[in-house]
Amino acid sequence: MTLDDYRKKKNWSYGQLAHLLDAGHAQMARRWCLPMKHKDRLVPRQRYMSRIIELTKGEVQPNDFFIERG
Repeated sequence: MTLDDYRKKKNWSYGQLAHLLDAGHAQMARRWCLPMKHKDRLVPRQRYMSRIIELTKGEVQPNDFFIERG
């Protein structure tokens, strides 16, 4: 599951997601949620990746940022 799919499932804004991940600002979370081929997309650093796995209880995994599913 993508982080954006999880965010939508929980009805969280980018700001709420950023706050829960202690990411600093909504723009950072938004860029993690962009489609794989988007030019502004970012992959979270390891410390945020660990927080994402914990927050989502494993529903979002590191490979979800690298493998496009259709």
